[in-house]
Amino acid sequence: MKTANKSYKEKTLISMYIDEEVDYWAKKWGVSKESIKSAVKALRSNSITDVHDYLFGKEVTK
Repeated sequence: MKTANKSYKEKTLISMYIDEEVDYWAKKWGVSKESIKSAVKALRSNSITDVHDYLFGKEVTK
């Protein structure tokens, strides 16, 4: 999957307005799209690393 000439795994942010990108991360991490959306809202960040850490119980540092 590619967007803006970069594969999703080469990016640092999740584009929340691109459904197929949110789908990609949800499938990769085995979580729902709603979980990702909730994490982004709670964190006020769409950083791939921050969202992953939040979802899997790791401490998120900013």
